[in-house]
Amino acid sequence: MLNTIHKTNAHNRYIMKNILFFFIFLFISTSYGQIDSLKTIEIPASYANRQGPPLLVKKDSLYTFRTSDIYLVNKKSFLALKSFYENVGKQNDMTHALLENYTKTLKRNIELESKLKVNFDESDALDKEIYQRTQATLTNTQKALDYTINSLEKATNSLDIVEKNVKRQKTKSIFDKILIAIGGIGIGVLVGVSI
Repeated sequence: MLNTIHKTNAHNRYIMKNILFFFIFLFISTSYGQIDSLKTIEIPASYANRQGPPLLVKKDSLYTFRTSDIYLVNKKSFLALKSFYENVGKQNDMTHALLENYTKTLKRNIELESKLKVNFDESDALDKEIYQRTQATLTNTQKALDYTINSLEKATNSLDIVEKNVKRQKTKSIFDKILIAIGGIGIGVLVGVSI
């Protein structure tokens, strides 16, 4: 009897192990199955220039956007916009012409904005070049002024030297005249004494 109980317990443990392994296997397989169902959907860069109906985004899906900008609109807003666009298209030719003119004006304004940006960039470059040339002119003017000041200082020094030489010559001339006068008096005295 003890042997039978022991065999029954071993058999029950075996069944429990198998049931446990079955549940673990079932859990793992469903987990991997869910991961495979969540595939990543890639939106290419070309989608930004695409024409036609928009892409419908599904719930619980993963998306990778390669576009620079994308606008998400919910279903109600999309249907309202679609209805408006279709109704405008069905209206008379005047409304259609207004819509076309508005679109052309919008495109032209975008082009003008691009051209204006290019003009501003060119203007900035021109202003920078003018500034650099003005700076170079100011530097050259400063060098010319420094040279002129140095030349004036040298000329002033030369005039001072000339003025000192003139004074020295005047003094020498007066001294020479005094010596000649003294010499003349001496000769006159000698001649007078000798006669």
